[in-house]
Amino acid sequence: HEVARGVARTLGCERLLLVHAPTGTGKTLAYLVPVMIWALRSRVRVGIATFTRALQEQAMERDVPVALRALEEAGAGGLPEVAMLKGRANYLCWRALATQAPEAADSAGWWLAWLQLAMFGFHDRDGDLDRFGTRCLLPGGKGAAASRELERLLAEVRARVSCCTSKEDRETCAAEAARRRAERSHVVITNHSFALARREFFRHLVFDECEHLHDQARSAFSSEVALRDVRETLLQLRRPKGPPERSPLTRIERAAPTGGEASACAGKALLAHERASAALTALDAALFDFRAWREDALRSREEKDSHSLLREYALSAEGAPVLEAQAVLSKELDELGACLAQLSEHLELLPIRGAGRLRRALDLARGRLLELLEGILAWIPRQEGLPCFAPETFYDAESDGGGESVLVARVLLPHEYLGRAYFPDLDSAVCISATTWLRGGFELSARYLGLWRAAHPAENEQRVPETLEYLRTPEIFDYGRVLVLVPRDAPLPSLQGGAPYSQYVQQFVAHLAERTRGRMLVLFTNADACVGAGRRLAPFFAARGIPFWYQRMPGTGKEELAELFRERRDSVLLGLDTFWYGADFPGETLEYLVLVRLPYGVPDRYHHAQCASIGADEQRRTIYMPRALAKFRQGFGRLMRRETDRGCVFVLDGRALEPRHRVFLSELPLQQLAASPEQLARFVRQDSDTCVREALLHMGRWDEVRERGLDRPLRETALDAGSAPRAAPNAEGDVPF
Repeated sequence: HEVARGVARTLGCERLLLVHAPTGTGKTLAYLVPVMIWALRSRVRVGIATFTRALQEQAMERDVPVALRALEEAGAGGLPEVAMLKGRANYLCWRALATQAPEAADSAGWWLAWLQLAMFGFHDRDGDLDRFGTRCLLPGGKGAAASRELERLLAEVRARVSCCTSKEDRETCAAEAARRRAERSHVVITNHSFALARREFFRHLVFDECEHLHDQARSAFSSEVALRDVRETLLQLRRPKGPPERSPLTRIERAAPTGGEASACAGKALLAHERASAALTALDAALFDFRAWREDALRSREEKDSHSLLREYALSAEGAPVLEAQAVLSKELDELGACLAQLSEHLELLPIRGAGRLRRALDLARGRLLELLEGILAWIPRQEGLPCFAPETFYDAESDGGGESVLVARVLLPHEYLGRAYFPDLDSAVCISATTWLRGGFELSARYLGLWRAAHPAENEQRVPETLEYLRTPEIFDYGRVLVLVPRDAPLPSLQGGAPYSQYVQQFVAHLAERTRGRMLVLFTNADACVGAGRRLAPFFAARGIPFWYQRMPGTGKEELAELFRERRDSVLLGLDTFWYGADFPGETLEYLVLVRLPYGVPDRYHHAQCASIGADEQRRTIYMPRALAKFRQGFGRLMRRETDRGCVFVLDGRALEPRHRVFLSELPLQQLAASPEQLARFVRQDSDTCVREALLHMGRWDEVRERGLDRPLRETALDAGSAPRAAPNAEGDVPF
């Protein structure tokens, strides 16, 4: 296998390798085997970093046993130790569980939840909470109450950063045990975030799903603090209007003997808490004034200049309240953290019930305060008391979905940082994905991931260029089994604010799914559009008995949605980013894939800051288009997961037919774009009704649809909840809805 040989040539040779390995080529086994052999013989640790937890688990549970068995049968001379390492919050902390042990006054739901987790801790070797079943077996209202208690307890017993400081506690913390296993292993399967954040842990790495590395680097090398999180952390310590038993600081103050050290310490903590809350309110108000100032300033400036307005404001006299509130909040959070550390030392001497739980609450709050404080200080850095903004960082005050302020200090050019500071520190690295070959070459991906930058140092860099090599493996699927369709009568997304387009998408999905009996995945790029379509379509599908789900649907998580979709092959699922990448629905589960819009990013202030730094054309070539094209290719790749799969892909964004946007279609294996049409998809560009008919003919279902009386045009499909489906003829084998 060419991928295996390429990986073997790269490991330990101070070089970088960028690989294009299409779906179905067995790329995981192809890199696992040479990694295992080389790590064992060289006695070094090699990391395999993936983006999705699903691929981590798939590699560990399915591919690693196959690779180990192959090495054993080949007499490779011993077998390597392989471990999987997830984020700390995925593991059970035994100390935390012990502090939450139920007492006589606790509810039956808490007792049941604690016993469930305790039994899990006894029996699960790794303490991996992803394997913990959260479903409650109690019926009715009791079950609902117990489920809420279990959810609350789960949040308390997850391992956290620095949650176990003593040697004894670290011995029983599953996160610490997982880290120790990883340190002793030859091969460690982990995630991109860990590989980027813990640079000392690996010298040799394989990045699978590497198209995400750019965005993961942006997260790893940046800080974001939501004022909502600061407020919630303070409320967890003391809720002025809540019951005293839910406020740790209030409980400690009441339990501490008057005049003692504990009482004095509690008083200081309460005062720091009060001052921090006041400073948070002041910062919120100052940011409200800043946003009003920014909105007014943009009336006389272009949107592309908005990225620098926080710097301008902070350096002006008008920005003094923001700077003052930031400084006071930082000081009071630091003081509060110190008081919490002192209070923890006094707890054992206080006559208070649940001292262990209180200590755990204080420790977690102190750790969280330290994280928040670090982000607040990074937001507007100071030198000798004055703002000192770094040119390689983007600073801003953004808003979350609820309108709360978010303080941002984000690495401006992640690919620059990867190429200048990260990859040169590694001894070898392999980046592999099914979407690294873009626009007929590797250059776009190499630049986007920072590999090109690592191989081409700037004149002022004192380092040797990294050796960068490329490897492309051929497609193995017969795309002649796929039909790609673009309805040319679809409204443009920008027309009249997008309302006609949204109505068209909803009507088209309903029309097609009624005829295909589900088996459809619809991929959106916008959460509001997805939820809006889901709410509008739910009555239509309910009336026809077609199982229907959409992402962000109340009461369902994304993992549960994927399982529900797999279990019911006659269902329809509307999804967002999670389902563009890594979702695996082979066979009849998915036969009709709908890509609602071309996955362009939204030009926000961060985007404009990048354009100002490197130029709009360079930003589009290096960041904007590689991300969009890779996402489009990944979305298309959801359909063909096995050689026997077949189906249809609808692109409802008519811009794909325009010369400026046709680059997206050029990324697909289409007959019209190749010299040899063998094993390539047929392309249809017709009106919506013709596209639907061609798709049903391709899948051999048109005659069945006609027999069911559903050969009507799209315009006759009504979405109002009261419209009942038209009765189908009594044909043999007909399945009513």
